[in-house]
Amino acid sequence: MDEKAATNEVINGVVNALRDVDAGVGWRAWQAFGEMGEKAATNEVINGLVNALRDTDAGVRRCACEALRRMGEKAATNEVINGHINALLDVNAGVGCRAWQAFGEIGEKAATNEVINGLVNALWDADADVRRCAYEALGIMVEK
Repeated sequence: MDEKAATNEVINGVVNALRDVDAGVGWRAWQAFGEMGEKAATNEVINGLVNALRDTDAGVRRCACEALRRMGEKAATNEVINGHINALLDVNAGVGCRAWQAFGEIGEKAATNEVINGLVNALWDADADVRRCAYEALGIMVEK
């Protein structure tokens, strides 16, 4: 699925899939939003993704970070930025790494003192993936 598939009907269908009792269906729905990119960046989708950043399933949290990253600057709301700041502290390094990457893609709006200080601190993290993601995010922010 890509941005071409992001019609209103498809987006509404994927929103409904988020409510499925099977966690795997919801997880795949978050992935679908990520693949649709900016076209799926409606208020309802962004709010759902922000809520998913607090999900008990690390896979859902990672997918939410990734989906918001792919939506780029269109998803650069205060709620998204604050949700990603919280995701940086996630016990799952994959979630934190995707949050750093999202800050890089969101661009200037995410370049707050708090985010930049967090990225600089992450350069000293014990996890090599977290350090790599922090370098990448800083590089993308500088480019933008």
